Amino acid sequence: MLPSPEVLCRDINCMSAYLALDDFGGRGPLPEDLGRVDAIVLLGNQVVATLTAACTLAQRAPQAKLVLSGGVGHATGLLFENLRASAYGAVVEDGFIRETMAEAEMYAAVAQRVFSIPEGRLLVEKQSRNAGENARFSLEMLKAQGRAGTVLVLQDPTMLRRSILTWGRAAESAGVETRALSHAVFVPRVEPGEDGLPRLGNRQGTWTLERFLGLVLGEIRRLRDDESGYGPRGRNYLPHVDIPEDVWESYLRVSASTLNATALR
Repeated sequence: MLPSPEVLCRDINCMSAYLALDDFGGRGPLPEDLGRVDAIVLLGNQVVATLTAACTLAQRAPQAKLVLSGGVGHATGLLFENLRASAYGAVVEDGFIRETMAEAEMYAAVAQRVFSIPEGRLLVEKQSRNAGENARFSLEMLKAQGRAGTVLVLQDPTMLRRSILTWGRAAESAGVETRALSHAVFVPRVEPGEDGLPRLGNRQGTWTLERFLGLVLGEIRRLRDDESGYGPRGRNYLPHVDIPEDVWESYLRVSASTLNATALR
């Protein structure tokens, strides 16, 4: 059965806020001090708002490289459709973005044609297929450029905490000295709808509720340090993570609800 709409929304928002890791404390939509950043890194995802933020930050930080990371994966088609429906639709219609492109190539088309970021400032990593490869391949490019010192990482907010942890693990394995700062472009929230079910308050041109819920629950599962998670006792992609008690209890309630069964079928 479903918990009350208020409890269900509170639980989903609790998990969402935890996953949307932000080293700037949510102080406004964009970080202010960018002079210390060697690179701005956008990891492959379907959320168009992260692309806008990455390019805007790159315009404000001319000393920084803009790393665009993402090959062809499960979200590539969704990214293409979201771009076509966004303010960047003309770039798609003019043929500069094609459905067969890697995610990083789609990003690069917008960065150059809409934000006038020169090609010489871009590092386009188009081979990665998952978060681990995003981190490893991007780090290799940054190390070769001498730009791995301080990086600002942007990603789908539901995937941001895991991406930062994966970045640190990959850097440790590669012996790369780096400091990764995390910026959540927004924190997704749900609210009770007229039918008593949650609805996304502002989709930012991205998920259905079913996909959003699947992402949130999937991310919490991956953070677990057990045989089914990505911690040292599982796949060892992440360091050990102590998931806060309120987040874990929220996960258990939503996982046991009929809403989860509907979302994940």
